Amino acid sequence: MAGALVGPTVTETQQTISAVRVDAWADIVCPYCYIGEARLVAAADSIEAPVVIIPRAFQLDPERTTTEPVQAYLGRKFGSDADTLHAQHEQLAGMAEELGLPFVEDRTVSNTLDAHRLVAAAEDLGLVVRHAIQLGHFSGALDLSSPSDLADAAAAAGMDRDAALAVLASDEHADMVLAEQRQATELGATGVPFTVIGERFGIPGAAATEQYRDILTQAAAG
Repeated sequence: MAGALVGPTVTETQQTISAVRVDAWADIVCPYCYIGEARLVAAADSIEAPVVIIPRAFQLDPERTTTEPVQAYLGRKFGSDADTLHAQHEQLAGMAEELGLPFVEDRTVSNTLDAHRLVAAAEDLGLVVRHAIQLGHFSGALDLSSPSDLADAAAAAGMDRDAALAVLASDEHADMVLAEQRQATELGATGVPFTVIGERFGIPGAAATEQYRDILTQAAAG
């Protein structure tokens, strides 16, 4: 199997000229993005054609200025009680477990701009950082408001930690994050995950692994 590559666009790396391009818009704190992208990677790994998955930024709550427990945030946003929220968590945790992913209830939510900027900076270096940040967030080990935690995740993915901290101390790639969000909106996305395969097939929401596989296969066949 050719497997999935996650990183720079096809035009940036000539090694992937014949690969199926996948633009994957997600927010770090979105559980359906976390689960959907894992399914997408599994689907890509199951087909013969090479696949390049390009992480794209989308902030679900760009005006957020505070950090708070995720269940408190969801309860306020949707008016759900604790039992309902716990049941929803258990359902998502089961989906994550099927994919071998950690998923804890005791985690926090913060503004994700810095995380997205760091993902973009790492992508310029050919490194995959989004998944490392997602793993930290959904395991409850990473505070998205902490530059140190974000830099640790980037370092675990191969990025120089001091370089990551320098990015976080600047406003580097902020314009790119905003541009990618505008692009998704222009393509008709109202939320994430939002995936475009082969620059032709748009998929809103977290699809099943089999659906991703079918569309990747179709795109690879031209």
